[in-house]
Amino acid sequence: MNNKNIIKTSHELNHFKGGYTRLELDFIYAFISTIKDEDERFKDYSISLSEMENKLGKRLELSKINYIFDSLITKSFKIDNNEKLAVYSFFTYLEFDKNQKILTVNFNEKLKPHLIQLNTYAKGNFKYLLQFKSEYSKRIYMLLSQWKNIEKKIYSVEDLRTILSVPTKYLYAEFKRTVIKKAEAELLKNSDIFFTFKEIKQGRKVTDIVFHIYVSGGRDKTLKEPKYDDYKKKKVYFNGANWIILNITTCSKSKGYVDVQLLDEDMNTRMENINFSSLKNMVEYIEKVHLNC
Repeated sequence: MNNKNIIKTSHELNHFKGGYTRLELDFIYAFISTIKDEDERFKDYSISLSEMENKLGKRLELSKINYIFDSLITKSFKIDNNEKLAVYSFFTYLEFDKNQKILTVNFNEKLKPHLIQLNTYAKGNFKYLLQFKSEYSKRIYMLLSQWKNIEKKIYSVEDLRTILSVPTKYLYAEFKRTVIKKAEAELLKNSDIFFTFKEIKQGRKVTDIVFHIYVSGGRDKTLKEPKYDDYKKKKVYFNGANWIILNITTCSKSKGYVDVQLLDEDMNTRMENINFSSLKNMVEYIEKVHLNC
């Protein structure tokens, strides 16, 4: 049985090409998270209005539900790969019981190979996805979650623009600022993964983006030493360079010291044995500097 926050989709569906709003994506992923591992076929999937409102963190008036239904029943997306080109919609119908206050959907039967009884899949956590303010961050989170075990993925700028349905009027500088950098900041702030990236150029044109993906544990993961969890992802200045803290573990050989895994701006990692009080002061110093800027 699935954790109620887990989202699983096929790799192909995870790369669907289509433009959906933040609210629409949250609505879609909320229902995908209700599909159970043991389900052999689609059934009607239901969520109470109060639970959906709690998940989304907002009220859903009848007019808003009407809008979502009208939009999702007509909106389509593409799966376009080396094997096929197909156009789908997510749902065959959406229903709201006004008396029972229950939302119900039925998924498009053609999506069964992409959502039911999956052997390989992209897996994300709905709890983190909800925190992202940008629809692009939500999609990038799911895309990078698919590759977190290999820790690196290259996407062409053209493919990313298409997958994310970024407006063609966006020049690369705006695409980088509003899509990539925004996602970088949002995932770093509140997610079970985060990333850094490098640009690949042909001449002066950026053609590809290399994502380096790091598993950060997430707030809900049980850590062996949770007292250090607040310091993960924090920035420090150490030995003449800026670093991000990836992990901290107690050093068994030296009392008061911790083993710290650090990541620099060039995606290099290193382990350092640092007095915990000194590390705490280093983190606080960087945060004070940023606050005073």
